[in-house]
Amino acid sequence: MDKIFKLNKREQLVVQFIMLAWVAVVLIPFGAAIINALKPNVGQVFREPFGLPDPWTWSNFAKAWVNANFSQYFLNSTIIAVSCVIIVVFCASTTAFVLARMPFRGSTAVFICFLIGVIIPIRLALAPLFDIVRTLGLLDSLFGVILVQSASMMPVSVFILVSFMKNISVELEEAAKMDGALPFTVFWRIIFPLMRPAIATIALLTFVQAWNEYFLPLIFLQSESNYPLTLGLQRFNQQFAIQWHMMFAGILIMMGPTIIAFMLASKQFISGLTQGGVKE
Repeated sequence: MDKIFKLNKREQLVVQFIMLAWVAVVLIPFGAAIINALKPNVGQVFREPFGLPDPWTWSNFAKAWVNANFSQYFLNSTIIAVSCVIIVVFCASTTAFVLARMPFRGSTAVFICFLIGVIIPIRLALAPLFDIVRTLGLLDSLFGVILVQSASMMPVSVFILVSFMKNISVELEEAAKMDGALPFTVFWRIIFPLMRPAIATIALLTFVQAWNEYFLPLIFLQSESNYPLTLGLQRFNQQFAIQWHMMFAGILIMMGPTIIAFMLASKQFISGLTQGGVKE
């Protein structure tokens, strides 16, 4: 495929410099967190924040995991994030299928409502949300947080899936309908497999958002036994306020699942972001 933009050597150097500078901005703090998490005491962190550990203390991760009750926080975050992914993928994909392939009177207005949800952050509706969750008896429960966080990701997920689905040819669906396939069969057997890049995109975005969310669990959860890692890390900070090497170890434990998730889904993630805006 021909290049849309052709850069001369000077322009290529400028682009490469900007990209390398951005990589350095991202990787230097991450590298500093790794080497400081492996230092034996806080003294080394203050004396040589960018120096190598002496000795390399891998046991900091185990100490942080045990002393801060990370096992419970990790389990709660996993339950919240995985449940949000399942709910958002199912609800957003079926909603997008109806809006893109089975339009009805008012479907445009429904889609506009989802677009408004993309523009307006859910935090502006915290007061009515809190009242609804309390009325339903879901306050201080993981299920209440799961519902709210899933709802917060629905608008952008529906928008991505509808845009992606409109680029899928309708001939396959028409052939299946001629063979007597019902709408759900068409969706599950034909459309859903073709939407794999877009599904991976919204699944990854939902997982990262749910895993790293701090504000919503802070509002809706009160019991420490229900805390996710974000709130657990705050409590960990209070317990080990001056032990920065332990804090860095706890931060890296929290970052691990999101890094692994992106590495596993990066190819589908990039494909989903690009294919949705390109028509063959």
